[in-house]
Amino acid sequence: QKNLQGKIIKRWTEICPNVWIYGYIDNMLVSALTPMPEVHKIRRDIPLYKKWGVIGFWDEARNVWAEAGIASRYVRAKLEWNADADVEAILDDFYSKWYGPAARPARAFYDALENAFANTRIHGHEDRVLPEIYTPSLMRSLAKHLADAEHAVKTEPEKTRVRVDRLIYEHLAAYVAMTNAEWEGRFGDAAAAAERMLRIRKELNAINPFLMPAGEEQYAYWGVSQRKDYYAELNDLISGKTGDLIALLPQKALLHIDPHDEGVFDEWYKTDLNESDWKWVLTTRPFYMQGYMDERGHPYTGYLWYRLKVDVPPSAAGKKMMLRVPVVESEAWVWVQGNYAGHRKYQDAYERPCDMDIDVTDMIQPGTTNVVAVRVSTGLSPAQAASGILSRLFLYSPKEKKQ
Repeated sequence: QKNLQGKIIKRWTEICPNVWIYGYIDNMLVSALTPMPEVHKIRRDIPLYKKWGVIGFWDEARNVWAEAGIASRYVRAKLEWNADADVEAILDDFYSKWYGPAARPARAFYDALENAFANTRIHGHEDRVLPEIYTPSLMRSLAKHLADAEHAVKTEPEKTRVRVDRLIYEHLAAYVAMTNAEWEGRFGDAAAAAERMLRIRKELNAINPFLMPAGEEQYAYWGVSQRKDYYAELNDLISGKTGDLIALLPQKALLHIDPHDEGVFDEWYKTDLNESDWKWVLTTRPFYMQGYMDERGHPYTGYLWYRLKVDVPPSAAGKKMMLRVPVVESEAWVWVQGNYAGHRKYQDAYERPCDMDIDVTDMIQPGTTNVVAVRVSTGLSPAQAASGILSRLFLYSPKEKKQ
């Protein structure tokens, strides 16, 4: 996609002498304000813009320095004035003056993040893609570099500057914990992790308001506070407050793409379907990252099907039962035990919430293994990179609302 963008810009400069770049540099359209440094991207792109004939920039950005990284903003400003500037000299100067004796591990911390973003195959402009980047290996590497930096500094102001990186890391660790808890169906723990993120933001804001806003009034769409409330709502449905958990569906499902839309006619929802040519995937990862993306990084678009099996206890007999899919992109249809259960209309892949809540009382068979089939349409836009199911499904029995 970046190659295509480059071709477009280059062509415009060939036919027009006055091309400016409107730099939409918010890092992510939908963001939890986790760290996304961009020095690697900037040092590659800006010299190319000059080579092709771009004459200037007009940048729009969130002023959240903990998200972009101070070095990223500094290098961008330097290169937009002088595209031929020596980036290594700029970075050496910045890290030595900003971190003092912690310069080497501090740069290693940010370089580890840069490399993770540079080397991933995933592409997107909402943080729904970031769990693919913030891997356990990366988190361990960041923790080591941070500990080395903390050991190196003895005096101010360097101690406070390393403290900022510690808070950025802890904020990221809470984000990872929130995501993992969601994927494991521990929605109460996910809400608690979101609350930790919000507390850490206040600490960063107290050090300097340019690092992180104290609240989410400026960056409201699907902010962490909204996520916290949504996780609390899901937890209420399974913890006895507004509902009781019947069963948490497995994280693994069988998947089959349906490029010619044959699945409905071939009854891929049947309980006794031959599944020998279906592939196991995780419902907590974008399906396209599990073997359904071409060599150029374009995800499959079209119809695909998931099949999941869940043991429903005999105690569920006589209860109203709902199937909840917390995230499904972009449109979905559900069958239970071979019977059509319902449809969730199309939503753009970035929209949240994009859940599905279907009454399956008349289809579920308590005391046995039930088959749930979900047909998904990604929509026709590969740029949206619809993930399919990106959550943990669960069955619950809602409590009657008091009059």
